[in-house]
Amino acid sequence: MIEINQTIFGGLCLIGALALTLAWPLGPRRGNHILLSVIIVALFLLAAYNLIPVTWIPTTETWKVILIGVGLGLLAVLYRDVRRFLRYFRNKVYRVTHPYYWYGRYYRRRRRSY
Repeated sequence: MIEINQTIFGGLCLIGALALTLAWPLGPRRGNHILLSVIIVALFLLAAYNLIPVTWIPTTETWKVILIGVGLGLLAVLYRDVRRFLRYFRNKVYRVTHPYYWYGRYYRRRRRSY
C-alpha cells in the first residue's frame, strides 16, 4: 500500500479546497453547488487536521482543530455563495409583486364562479 506523508496529504487537501473555492467555475444548479460545498468543508477539515501540529494544539483538544477546519470551510462556502449570488442572481426581481397574485388561483376561481 502506498503511504503518503501527513503534511503532503494536508497540503494537497488545502490546495484542492482553495482551488474549488477560488477557481472552480460556479454553476446555477443547486445540487452541484451543495455537493461542492460539502466537499469544500470536508477538504478544509482534513487539511486542518493534518497540517496543524500537535505542539500548537495538544491531542487532548482535537475538537479545536476540527472547529478550525469547519470554520475555515464554512467561510470558504460563504465566499463561494456570495460569488455565486453576484454572478447569477443580481438584478433578479420576484415577478409576482402585485397583491392580485398573493392569494392563489383557487380564490380567484372561486370568486368568478358566483
